[in-house]
Amino acid sequence: MEVTNLVVLPAVSAFFVLSLHFITKADRLRKHPNLNLPPGRLGCPIVGETLEFLRTMNEGNVLRFIQERVEKYDARVFKTSMFGDPVVVFCGPAGNKFLFSNENKNVQVWWPSSVRKLLRLSLVNKVGDEAKMVRRLLMSFLNAETLRNYLPKMDSIAQRHIDTYWEGKEQVLVYPIVQLYTFELACCLFLSIEDSDHISKLSLKFDEFLKGIIGLPLNIPGTRFHRAMKAADVIRNEIEMILKKRKVDLEEKRASPTQDLLSHMLVTSDPNGRFMTEMEIIDNILLLLFAGHDSSRSVLSLVMKYLGQLPQVYEHVLKAIYSYLKLDQNNC
Repeated sequence: MEVTNLVVLPAVSAFFVLSLHFITKADRLRKHPNLNLPPGRLGCPIVGETLEFLRTMNEGNVLRFIQERVEKYDARVFKTSMFGDPVVVFCGPAGNKFLFSNENKNVQVWWPSSVRKLLRLSLVNKVGDEAKMVRRLLMSFLNAETLRNYLPKMDSIAQRHIDTYWEGKEQVLVYPIVQLYTFELACCLFLSIEDSDHISKLSLKFDEFLKGIIGLPLNIPGTRFHRAMKAADVIRNEIEMILKKRKVDLEEKRASPTQDLLSHMLVTSDPNGRFMTEMEIIDNILLLLFAGHDSSRSVLSLVMKYLGQLPQVYEHVLKAIYSYLKLDQNNC
């Protein structure tokens, strides 16, 4: 009985504190008369409308979640609550224009608390001038002119990937294979990791990280968020080992300052002469692994999906590629 109490009582206490936190936050929004919130509903305490959102997402029809609330409340804006945070959803071109033309004026970039906790010292937790300086430093590497120098390496990775996972296969599961490809590309460009076994092991941890990055930020054993936190720590340790070795290599001229994103961040300061700390570099690389890999994976998977569903479009694309290759050979 004493052992049971030692396990159960802390768990109950932790749940009570978390519940009190979320209920207090939601009640503050419900009862405060001066917030002038848009129409909508915040749903149940803690979970809000998360379950309804996840249900439509699992059905492959997340747009229905938006459309139902647009029809019920307002075609321009409505409020809801998901993953433990209150949310206001802007709809249509006017709403998008308002958001994207008013950063650091009427609005600031915001991420769910699960993302902020997982990506700690990265750009997602910076605001104002500090955020601008970090973004400027990152974009000085991620611009078209710089990335053009990496095209030969990107091409060789693509060729190797096609030879390994596509060539001669009767059936290909596009989404997981594209996920591995985009992660391999990001590891190469950001950290110069090219060993396939190393990338595969990191990819498994990264998959655990992705599964918990959007959700309720409950760091309790057994939850997705807890597993994501553990996976993020493993990835950080890997990046830290590479970083420490790279610093020595840069000092001894065995590595180039333009070798990859890691080298760039180690040797580049902001306009005030301040260099990022090691943990800031690690967290920002983790952010870019997430942001760059996830968006590229989604785009490539959807392109292949629609080319498969629209054979007439596929034929046009194929002809355009053949024409380009023929023209390129003639130029050579």
